[in-house]
Amino acid sequence: MHLLVLGAWPELANQLVGLPARVSLLQAPGAANAREAAWAHHYVEVDYTGLDQGMRAAAEIHAEDPVDLVIGPREASLAVVGEIARKLGVPSMPGPVESLGADKAEVRRLLNGGGCHQVPYRVCLRPDDLTAFVSEHGFPAIVKPANGFASFGVHTVTGPDDVDPAWAHAGDVGFGAVLAEKLLTGQEYSVETLSVDGRHEVVAVTEKLTTGAPYFVETGHIVPARLDTPALTAVGQEALRALTAIGHRLGPSHVEVIRTEDGPAVIEINRRLGGDRIWELVQLATGRDMAREALLHAAGVAFEPAKVPPNAAVIRYLYSTVDARSVTTLPHNAAAGVPGLVRVEFSVAGGARVRPVLSSKGRLGYVLVHGVDSERAVQAAAQAYDAVTAALLR
Repeated sequence: MHLLVLGAWPELANQLVGLPARVSLLQAPGAANAREAAWAHHYVEVDYTGLDQGMRAAAEIHAEDPVDLVIGPREASLAVVGEIARKLGVPSMPGPVESLGADKAEVRRLLNGGGCHQVPYRVCLRPDDLTAFVSEHGFPAIVKPANGFASFGVHTVTGPDDVDPAWAHAGDVGFGAVLAEKLLTGQEYSVETLSVDGRHEVVAVTEKLTTGAPYFVETGHIVPARLDTPALTAVGQEALRALTAIGHRLGPSHVEVIRTEDGPAVIEINRRLGGDRIWELVQLATGRDMAREALLHAAGVAFEPAKVPPNAAVIRYLYSTVDARSVTTLPHNAAAGVPGLVRVEFSVAGGARVRPVLSSKGRLGYVLVHGVDSERAVQAAAQAYDAVTAALLR
């Protein structure tokens, strides 16, 4: 089997080594220092998010050795993955290819029509459209780029004075039209799933920490979520209904869900592994390597998932709520001695000016811990977070 992969971050690229298939890679120039070139069947550095360049490179590879499956592990590559799969006449992961549209309004239409929790929505092309939506459905609402990703451009609208700031925040990120939805209130979770031939499996449920309104930047994740069995089941079932509603059949997904007073409701579906290192939290907590399993499924290889005693993992993201500056020498050892500490990672330079966080891009790093259960892992993560934060900013 010949797999064509568009973009593979280092940990995913490691999973491709030794896979019982020929693996060709389209990588962004300099993304991984070209180290995959040594083992890849074909290795091409190209802006794979650009349709012309990505299509040209894929067609050249396919002409030499026909591709059997196109894989897009990143949201930014999905539009190109879909087009490559259509033009080459091959399947894709995620798939099927006809369901790879990035239009969040279309996804909401499918969810509302597929037996999922009903959420009012409207595509807004100008501020007046947003005003009309909140006039009809009331406050609060949430706006986001109709084709955005991560937390870029997300903003709540709690009253008339929020309409213009929310419109500016959602529109300024440059993803086109703005999607307005009735704001769902409650604790947020995500469901990490694997799908094969339309059969969906819940691998884990993640509890999410955010900054709250107005930007809802994610600041931490807990695996497994601190829910009882009936609540875990309800959240998981809503996610699986959503995957069926949009026609998803192959590959991992990260389904974001709110537990409202009326039951779980889907916020978004991301047809990829959970970002923010959720895939690593899942592996630490369950022993399941979702990336490897998805690739083995893609290659048609039979295997048994790993079986380990259940435990837990937590990540807490570092961020600032004020204008500040990081210390010159970053405090890599500030959390030394915290039980279960896996690592401390910084994404800010020493002595850099930092501002209050408005999106995931403004976070300063993270602490990651592993524990025997969620409560103890949460306590250890809080201890590590407090120690590092106290030493990081001045």
